[in-house]
Amino acid sequence: MIHIIRLSLYLRQKIFFMNNSLFELTYQELKLLVTQFHLKEDVITNPHERFLIYEAYRRHKQNSQPYTMKWAEQTLKMSFPKIYSMVQRLVTNGYLKRVRSEKDKRIVYLTATKKLRRGVELYEDMKLNELHALSFTKKNAPNKPTLSDFNSQSADQLKEDFLDS
Repeated sequence: MIHIIRLSLYLRQKIFFMNNSLFELTYQELKLLVTQFHLKEDVITNPHERFLIYEAYRRHKQNSQPYTMKWAEQTLKMSFPKIYSMVQRLVTNGYLKRVRSEKDKRIVYLTATKKLRRGVELYEDMKLNELHALSFTKKNAPNKPTLSDFNSQSADQLKEDFLDS
């Protein structure tokens, strides 16, 4: 019976450590984005813009129909001018592309660009490698850096090594 209690306490400590480390990783990720990159236009720190990017990426990966400005407006429950300014910033930075519908020229779809796809894939690989470094997973992305390697000094080099080509 004592062994079961000790095992239970040990597992609770391990789970607390894992949850605490995951929280710390998420906190570090947000802190990094907000404090070091909020002035860089090509690093997206706004959570709504990040949602639009990941939604475009998801739809591309699943070969689903791209979303429209109206969908973004209704889903995020934000005004059209606010959505328009976010989308305009993402289009200007080369993350989204506007594509007119073949059937109805009034409808404009927002699709993921190659820059967006490569950026999301690099970012997800970096997160996976960070989790691997913390021993949360055995999977990793070979030859890719971790999130800890990403800072304001290394950002341009990472962009050149993995995104520009």
